[in-house]
Amino acid sequence: MKFSQGLGVILGTTTLALVQYQPVSALTPVEVNDIAKPITVMIGGLDGKGSGVIIAKNGNTYTVLTANHVVKKAGYGIYELITHDGQKYQMENKAQIVGKLDLALVRFTSSQNYPLAKIADSRTVKEGATVYYAGFPAETTNQPRNYRFIRADITGRSQNQEGYELSYNGSALPGMSGGPVLNEEGLLIAIHGKAETQSIIIQGVQRTEIVGVQGIPTEKFPNLISNIQNNIQNNTQANTPRNNPSPRTESKPVTLANTPPNNPSPTNEPTPVIFQKLEALLKAGKWREADLETWALMKKLTKREQEGWLRLEDVKNFPRQELRKMDQLWVKYSNGKLGFSVQKQIWLDLGGKLDGEPDWDTLQKLGSRVGWRQNNEWLSYDSYTFSTNALPGHLPGWGSWWGRGNSWGVMGGEGVQGTLAGGGRGYSFLFSRL
Repeated sequence: MKFSQGLGVILGTTTLALVQYQPVSALTPVEVNDIAKPITVMIGGLDGKGSGVIIAKNGNTYTVLTANHVVKKAGYGIYELITHDGQKYQMENKAQIVGKLDLALVRFTSSQNYPLAKIADSRTVKEGATVYYAGFPAETTNQPRNYRFIRADITGRSQNQEGYELSYNGSALPGMSGGPVLNEEGLLIAIHGKAETQSIIIQGVQRTEIVGVQGIPTEKFPNLISNIQNNIQNNTQANTPRNNPSPRTESKPVTLANTPPNNPSPTNEPTPVIFQKLEALLKAGKWREADLETWALMKKLTKREQEGWLRLEDVKNFPRQELRKMDQLWVKYSNGKLGFSVQKQIWLDLGGKLDGEPDWDTLQKLGSRVGWRQNNEWLSYDSYTFSTNALPGHLPGWGSWWGRGNSWGVMGGEGVQGTLAGGGRGYSFLFSRL
C-alpha cells in the first residue's frame, strides 16, 4: 500500500519541525554541519546500504525519511539504523512508501533525545545556490564507513518520475542515498539519492558519464508540508495558506500535539503465527498475560521449555530476528513505552555495556529506573504495574527472573529476587542481540 495523503496520516501524533522560509544570513559550512550531523543516520550497518534523515518524533519513536531504493527489500529487523552517537537501533516494521516517489519512511525507538530536521520549501533555492548533502558512504577497501558532509552548488532542475528533479554538483558515493540536502540555513530542501548521468560517444563507442548528483526536492512532496500546516492551523488557529509558505513568516519549529494517534499501519508485514498470541494480548492491553507469553516464547525459541529456564549461552545466542519481532510488538502497542529496546537504551544510558560482563551496579540502577526496585528492595512479581501507567521499560518484567550460576530462569512469574541473571550478564547478552 502506498501513501500519498501526506506524512501526517502516516506519522500519527508527532513532533515535527516545519520551517516556513524567511531569508536570513547564511550559516558557515561548520554551522550547517553541526545541524546536519545529528539528524543524519546510517542505514544498513557498517557493511553499507544507505543514509536517512530524522524528521519526526512520536513519544520515543523517531521517523526517518530516506530513499525507497535503500530499504525497499528490507523486512523487519534486517537493517540497523545508526545515529551520529554510534547507537544502533533496529528498523521497526516494513518501510512505508511516500506516493510514487523514491521515498520511504522507517522508524526506530529510543529514549535518547535526537534533533529533528527543519523542512523548508525547495522552491526558494535557485540555480547557483550553495547546498550541502550528508550521509555515510559505503565501506571501501581502504576506508571504513564514516560520516561525510559535502558542499555543492545547484546546477539545474529537470523532470523525473521518481522525483529526482534537483541537480547539483558533487561526488556520487554509494551509501549516501537517502541523506539530507540542506540549504545555507541548515534547512532540509531535498533527499539525496541519485547520480546524474549523460551518454557520450568516444571514438564511436557510447559511454555513460556521471556529471553530478540529484535529489528529490521537498516541493515534490507538498502533502507533507500542507498536512503539517493544516495541523498547525488546528492547533494554533493560524491562518497560513496551504502549500504557499510565506516569506514573511518567522521560522519556528512546531509541535503537533493533537494529531490522530499512531495506529498500527496496514502496511506492516503480517505477524508470524508464533507471535500472534502475543500480539493479541498486547493489542488487548493484557500486559501481565503478554509478559508471561513473552517468557514462554523465549523458552520455546531456545528449546528450553522442559527445563523451564535459560542458560547464559542461550541468552548470548538468542535468535536475533525473533527477539526483535517480540520487541517490535511491545514497542508498537505501548506507543514506545515498553519493550526490550527501551530497557536496552536505559541500560546504556546508565553506563551499562554489552560485553556480557557482570555489572551489578548498573543492574540495580536499571531496576530502580524501570520500577522493579523500590527503597533498595526488589519487588515481587505481583507488585509490578501491568498497565501503561508503568515507568518506561517496566515490561517485559525481567525483575522476576533469576539466575543461578550460568543459568537464567523464572518460577511461575514469581522469581527469587537478588541474583538476577548473574549480576546483569544475561541482560547485557540479551541487549546485545537487539
